[in-house]
Amino acid sequence: MLLSRLTQRATRLRRFVAIALVGCLIAVGGCGSSLTTNSQARVLTIVVNPYADVDWDTFGHYRAALHTHTLQSDGRHSAKDVVTAYHQAGFAILAITDHDTHKPNRHVERGNVPKEQASPYPLDPKPENYPANTTWPWTAFGAKAPESLGMVGIEGNEISNRHHMNSLFNGFGVPQKNMDEDEQLFAIRDHGGLAFLNHPGIAAKWWTRRPVDWYVERFAKHGPAYLVGIEVTNCTTETYTYDEGLWDQLLARFMPGRPIWGFGTEDTHKLADARESDSVFVLKELSESAVRKAMEAGQFYFRKSTRRNDFRQREPAETLYPRIRAIEVDDKAGTITVRAANHDLIRWISSPESLEAVADYKTDNAPWPLGCVVHEGETLNYRNATNLKNYVRVELQRTDGKEVYRTFTNPFGLAMRN
Repeated sequence: MLLSRLTQRATRLRRFVAIALVGCLIAVGGCGSSLTTNSQARVLTIVVNPYADVDWDTFGHYRAALHTHTLQSDGRHSAKDVVTAYHQAGFAILAITDHDTHKPNRHVERGNVPKEQASPYPLDPKPENYPANTTWPWTAFGAKAPESLGMVGIEGNEISNRHHMNSLFNGFGVPQKNMDEDEQLFAIRDHGGLAFLNHPGIAAKWWTRRPVDWYVERFAKHGPAYLVGIEVTNCTTETYTYDEGLWDQLLARFMPGRPIWGFGTEDTHKLADARESDSVFVLKELSESAVRKAMEAGQFYFRKSTRRNDFRQREPAETLYPRIRAIEVDDKAGTITVRAANHDLIRWISSPESLEAVADYKTDNAPWPLGCVVHEGETLNYRNATNLKNYVRVELQRTDGKEVYRTFTNPFGLAMRN
């Protein structure tokens, strides 16, 4: 069954790769160029719509935390406390992604967590791949089962030996230190999992930033059947221009042939000091298979705020963030409309002005241009927009005093068609 699924995904990958060059060829030029044409035979068309299968009147919106940590690696809280906090905060989807390189109780050993609060898990006998094992099933680590809470739990690890990446829907952990990122991604594929690359812009001594070309090589080598995207918003706010700019640089090179979905995560280590970021899946039903299918298709949006807060005492996110009620694509009219509430601004963003770096990616938090804003307002006429290129994504924004709340869609792919 797994072989059949992988074969189907390989076929899908070949189809994506076959048209990926289109995205590379049309993503050149500045904000003043576009894909519009006077030809009567060919018109600009939406060829990638991550929300095409959504019935906005009946589907539910389900909050997801896809990057979290516990005492099983370098988190400050037990798996039980993390699960309880996310459940009480209204999350329906949760992946505990402890580092596969850390043994449990790292902060207990450092004195940041009292010894009496140390986790006794995993119990003996230890898993075969300990300490690279996943924190799964939750019940083996003192937490309630996700189904008893009405949640979808996702087995996962943060693969951490080199460039950090989320490995989901499987139990893989790096068994040896000499596996490079390509070998790790192939292993996630072979275990039937999905992956996305984590926090590319972190500015820390322990983190080595990579150039755009490194990411281009990874997404060219590893298809969307298992490498589905990249973190665009993480717990840090200082590097948002780095991560968003990198996403736009990749979309400019790969869309529409090879979508790269954007993810929002909190990367939670300490519940009392979280900076909000999440992903919201739009689903007909809440199930693991539905979540996985939506993750593969980009059928979710993600959100980010600037504020810090105690995760266990936060206000309902629905009162803070811009809310997407529906997205309507009318290819006959050449329009995309976002029906939304609780927002001050809707911006439509396409390929950056330049694909060249403007600063040193190793030290600067804005080393490459962000995507160009091609329109503001709820409806975009993509056949009349003069600055539109091979993709467009939407950002909704609300400002409340010094805090900013943003909601991001995944990208729509554009191409000329007869």
